[in-house]
Amino acid sequence: MAEDRVIRVGMVGANPAYGWGSGVHRRVVERLPGFVLKGVCTTREDSARAASEAFRAPLWFTDGRALAGHADIDLVAICVKAPHHYDVARAALDAGKHVYCEWPLTTTLEQSEELAALAEARGVKAMIGLHLRGSAAMRQAAQMIVDGYVGDVHNVSLNARMFGPVMRAMAMRAGGTTLLSIYGGHLLDALDHYFGGIVDIAMRGAIHLPPVDETGAPVSRDAFDHLKFHGILVDGALFNVDLAGVSLTDMGCTWRIDGHEGSLVLTTRDPGLPAVESLVLHGARRGAQMAPIPIEPSFDCSVIPASPDRYEAYPNSFASREALAAIGTLYAELGDAIRRGGPVEPDFRHAVKVQRLLANAESAAIVSPYRHIAGAMP
Repeated sequence: MAEDRVIRVGMVGANPAYGWGSGVHRRVVERLPGFVLKGVCTTREDSARAASEAFRAPLWFTDGRALAGHADIDLVAICVKAPHHYDVARAALDAGKHVYCEWPLTTTLEQSEELAALAEARGVKAMIGLHLRGSAAMRQAAQMIVDGYVGDVHNVSLNARMFGPVMRAMAMRAGGTTLLSIYGGHLLDALDHYFGGIVDIAMRGAIHLPPVDETGAPVSRDAFDHLKFHGILVDGALFNVDLAGVSLTDMGCTWRIDGHEGSLVLTTRDPGLPAVESLVLHGARRGAQMAPIPIEPSFDCSVIPASPDRYEAYPNSFASREALAAIGTLYAELGDAIRRGGPVEPDFRHAVKVQRLLANAESAAIVSPYRHIAGAMP
């Protein structure tokens, strides 16, 4: 592809009223130079037509495979629920199209391995949407560590409180979208990527929520809603992760990176935006008090404006400005790889690595024998 050619995007999961596709990906593609939203796909003709009109996309589809095979689509963006990722990604790769797929790639390790091999065989660029890879705050913290701000890292800790597990959609393992598979993937990948690499990991898991969903209807919970990880990073630093979704208070993430010269802390900037990407950075060296550290523009996606700081995504739920910027950064890097022919990271092969890490940790997990058997949602 010529370096100046516009990349024509087909988005599967472009509901005109709500969703991650229309709320985030569509806004990113509209703003990024060198991209155009060419086609949209939903499961119903009326909503597909409405999305086409609202988002000024000339092509509309009710079948993701038809979108993937259309000659006027260069890049397929997969923004539907995880159980549908495999079929759309397979069709796109079979058609020789580039792919951006939201995490997780598929709901099984075997399907992800198949897609990774197919992407390599087709010679296309296939990116997996691990959002923290594009986070400006995480990228700046990582560079500061390389530059010696904290000295030799000896500990990384993460406390994360997420809303999802109270929902029916994340209560059962069979659906493929759980606290472990979704948030565990995003957060452990960031831990592995930014802080030297995980060489050993152990996990404990528990189910604390009662067997009812967000509406009070019965649900047979078998997916962990509280996870603890600990282990060792490549250079000998220890890490621990406390990831839970059993309370609606104090939502968000707090990362702390400690070294012999200083510490860095990344925290959720707004409790109303507890997404993993919405982070602010603080730091201190040699006994000083923690102080805010501004994010350098070079780490950010400048085409996403500073205001507003949140966008409608789902009913009563917002996507942060940082989420758009992180995904915008990933799209920009994917576009550069498509035009110049270089590698893309993280790709589908890396998605397999992360899914295997999660599967191995889960298979060896120590499981709490205690769990709720009755009661209402907290």
